[in-house]
Amino acid sequence: RRGKYELCYLIAKSPKPRIALMDGNCLGAGAGLVMAHHSVAPDREGKAGLEHYRVATDRTIFSLQHAHFLGMFPGFGLSYFLPKLKGHLGRYLALSGVRINGADCLFAGVATHFMAQHRVDRCFQAITQASADISEGQLKQILDDHTTTTLNKEFRSYLQPPSFYQRYAMSSPAEATHLEANFDAINRCFGAGTVEEMMGLLEAEGSEWAATTLSNIRHMAPTALQVTFRLLRQGSSRSLEEALRTEWRLARRFYSHPDFFEAVRAFEIDKDGAPKWAPAPSPDEVNKMFAPMSEAVCRPLELSQQHLNAAANSTFKKGEMRV
Repeated sequence: RRGKYELCYLIAKSPKPRIALMDGNCLGAGAGLVMAHHSVAPDREGKAGLEHYRVATDRTIFSLQHAHFLGMFPGFGLSYFLPKLKGHLGRYLALSGVRINGADCLFAGVATHFMAQHRVDRCFQAITQASADISEGQLKQILDDHTTTTLNKEFRSYLQPPSFYQRYAMSSPAEATHLEANFDAINRCFGAGTVEEMMGLLEAEGSEWAATTLSNIRHMAPTALQVTFRLLRQGSSRSLEEALRTEWRLARRFYSHPDFFEAVRAFEIDKDGAPKWAPAPSPDEVNKMFAPMSEAVCRPLELSQQHLNAAANSTFKKGEMRV
């Protein structure tokens, strides 16, 4: 677990452009690693990561529902990246556990590009056959030749577009995705200042979408719900380093919390799917979850320039791919 947090930082601050391909399930820690391929604000030394690329396909399924099954919260840098999505979609994805497809990923900002699955091999073949010192502009051009960055682009060039993308092959504007269709309602409800206010707004919404969302949230562990809500509010104004260190401390505390053991029992051992969560925490209990921890109890993450310098001095051979 510790290594994944450090890997997120390494990717985000990488001195070389990187591509994350979401060609299938992108869940939990995988979602955090994908979102790490995102431009980040300058650090204390004024250095910012490059604009990396996140590519969704017609097979993409992106979800943060692991927090629901494990009584946890979205970690691995997600508290920093999710608030940067369009509107309050980041909070919605984290609290509802909803699964979204490639079109929704593109709409929300989870993905920077959409690529038909049958073009994936051709695209990455073009990248690996390029010069070892391929520039950021050349890399982007290869991606642009095989992808789209807008939902309403005609998909006539795709030989066999997947069934739920057939609508984009028409000359008319793209049909609304799940997130587009509910975007205003999502912003109304998930822009609330407290969990209780958010739940009340969902109840007042009165739509089928709101009822389903409310049901999903009520299945979430009350402690995880309160911590996640606060974590995302804080993440919107913190640096990536601060967000990762906060998440790491929370993870250490959650792994010894009764809800984590109950989740393992309900979904991994007995598999009854009926966890008995601990009662909702008080404000003081939530504050304690975010309190600092001594290094003897929780060894700090190694977030330094050492790894970045090693990566900057490495060389690539023609045809070589690295992760």
